[in-house]
Amino acid sequence: MLKQTKQACGDASLNDNKLPDDSSGSSTAPQRAARRLTIGALILAPMMLALAACGGTSGGSATPKAPAATAASESNPAYVKAQELFTANKCISCHGVDLEGKVGVKTNLQKVGSKLSSEQIANQIKNGGGGMPVYKTKLSEEEIGLLTDWLSSKK
Repeated sequence: MLKQTKQACGDASLNDNKLPDDSSGSSTAPQRAARRLTIGALILAPMMLALAACGGTSGGSATPKAPAATAASESNPAYVKAQELFTANKCISCHGVDLEGKVGVKTNLQKVGSKLSSEQIANQIKNGGGGMPVYKTKLSEEEIGLLTDWLSSKK
């Protein structure tokens, strides 16, 4: 009886890696598949969260929030269009919804118009650099101009 009780306790132990009915120590195919799925999910979940945080996923149904508008920009249709371009091109993933910068001090655009000239802003958008991608092949000259004017107004 004592031997049966020890066996039952051993089989019910949470620290034992074997399943109660598994006396050989080997797993069945469904058990191995379930373990692989669990491990895969644990590995992929943090990577997916990181991509979502950086705006790297495009299949989601969530709509990105537009950058906060000031009173002057709400009345200017060109600035509204620039804000839409900013959101559509996922600029908020690095620069933030309120242009506060999410990837360091250099990504803060809240007062970029007082730090850089319009020409410098346009050049940065077109040619990228310092971690920013090139947009001259993705945006038209008109769109770059809209973004430049809008960002130049941030003082």
